[in-house]
Amino acid sequence: MNRNMLMKLAVSGFVLGLTTTGCSMNKMANAPSNALGKPETAVKSADKARDALTDGKVSKAVAYAEAAVAASPRDGAYRALLGQAYLSDGRFASASAALTEAMELGTTDANTVIALTLANLAQNKTSEAMALLNAHRDILPAPDMGLALALAGDSESAIYVLSEAARAEGATARTRQNFALALALSGRWAQARILASQDLSLDKVEGRMAEWSKLANDNNSALRVASLIGVTAQADGGMPVRLALSNFTGTQMAAADAPMVLASADPAPVDSFAPPPPAVEAAAIRTVELPMPQRDANGVVPVTELPVPAAAPVIMANAAPYRAAPRVAGEAAAARPFHEEARALATKFLPQLAFDAKKPAGWAVQLGAYDSLGIAKEKWGSLKSRNAMLANFPASSHAATVKGRTFYRLTVNGIKTRADADRLCGQLRADGQKCFIRQMGGSESIQWAARGTPVRLASR
Repeated sequence: MNRNMLMKLAVSGFVLGLTTTGCSMNKMANAPSNALGKPETAVKSADKARDALTDGKVSKAVAYAEAAVAASPRDGAYRALLGQAYLSDGRFASASAALTEAMELGTTDANTVIALTLANLAQNKTSEAMALLNAHRDILPAPDMGLALALAGDSESAIYVLSEAARAEGATARTRQNFALALALSGRWAQARILASQDLSLDKVEGRMAEWSKLANDNNSALRVASLIGVTAQADGGMPVRLALSNFTGTQMAAADAPMVLASADPAPVDSFAPPPPAVEAAAIRTVELPMPQRDANGVVPVTELPVPAAAPVIMANAAPYRAAPRVAGEAAAARPFHEEARALATKFLPQLAFDAKKPAGWAVQLGAYDSLGIAKEKWGSLKSRNAMLANFPASSHAATVKGRTFYRLTVNGIKTRADADRLCGQLRADGQKCFIRQMGGSESIQWAARGTPVRLASR
């Protein structure tokens, strides 16, 4: 990626640290290899690959990066470098393979995670991209994290992350422009235009809006990602097989087995191998003499009368009536549909903390942010009617001002721990509802609150 392209994308996000030859990646690439190979060749090839990327000579960068990996195959930094080069060349399948192997080798810096997220999104692997973002959210910069969420289709989470980053002290133009792009991708064009104009002149704003409009209307995920990072998507069959990590396991060869000792041609007598039979003492065997039957004068053996066994006690059945009518013989039990079983289990997750609207505390799950309090209330009614689980929780709405514009956040509250909030949000996402968690600090000014109506399970 050349310097002109870097300047063009400097305010639209995802300018990767590798393409700007950041010192952090430079140190990683110069680290000693952890496997057999040619470390000197790998270092020189990696340096040439970074220089080629800076000069926009992507094909050369790919060749040099492949040479670095071949010289030091189990160095995660070189595989990350190769993945970045593939990404800059528009080869998303190869980039995904190289970056995944780099992370398997322990290279989990923010640049590698964001690059792999882009490669997955370009291949319509949205679930893998979201899992990657959630697993590494603590190390990802907010501008890249927010824009990645927007590209993955989670607009509400993207706007929340970027709005907080844009309000933070020292926020850059890049952060604000990423926020504007996330607003545009969610269909809020008026807000996106106002925010973009803070750092761009009016004529450049119109050009930027045209670019974002084309990006938003493009349903081809590979072309969207390629357009965003300024590359041309190519047909890609994947990384060369000779460089696959599976070819360089790094395991030690197993030691040769000890030589087998063959039996002698003239074996020893059996007596020297077979143990003698155990000696049995005579006193251990006892004999029992049974008495002979006595005959009467006529020579007949009398029949002995056996005692009649006592009758077993009769256990009376409990006369108390059943709490439920017994099932009729032959009647099949009606199986509940799977989604009803799942919903019945979900309703057992009830609030563990009473929600105080005057001093909100605990964890909450945010369902959205809207332009007015009335819209938030109306949205709560429709969401509660579609998902009965939401009715178990108290809901509230409070105002938040972002760049002079007021939004009304809709949250469900009464959640004691972050783990419970994550679990609830996961259940909602499984039903198709977008959400993310946040902690109530007690200073939020609640404009509207609704009590929850916990489901009472019938006794059995």
